[in-house]
Amino acid sequence: MSLRSVFFVAAEDKAKALRGTPGIEGIDEPTAEQLTCSGWGELPPAPACFGGTILTSEYHINVVSVDGNVGLVDLQAVGPTSAECKGVRFQDDHGTITVENDEGCGLSNYEYQVHYCSDQDKLIIDIIKPYDVKVVLGKTTCPAAGEV
Repeated sequence: MSLRSVFFVAAEDKAKALRGTPGIEGIDEPTAEQLTCSGWGELPPAPACFGGTILTSEYHINVVSVDGNVGLVDLQAVGPTSAECKGVRFQDDHGTITVENDEGCGLSNYEYQVHYCSDQDKLIIDIIKPYDVKVVLGKTTCPAAGEV
């Protein structure tokens, strides 16, 4: 086995760990129960805030307004790849949240899908890029007006 082959095997093992198997020492991976997502309900009325962390990154989604299946959210990612968008439009299609105008606010490095789990009242972000991982965002206290 060449040195190059050894490197790819080691890199592959680390990539699997980021996706949930096997564990990385000191990092709590989402459990099957945490990743459970069911229900077809709409997002709760605004304000509603969700947050969670994985590795060295924090993610926050604050629902600013909801009108049926459309509304506005504030998005924030804090960590090695930080980004923030205020007042971006979203559409809720049976729990799949599509953010419509997040260009130009630092999210171009991210490819992601957001799912609202109404039975559990949480969001799950399925981050595809810059790394493949699911982040569970539980309900949090919304920041006071003017706070970030």
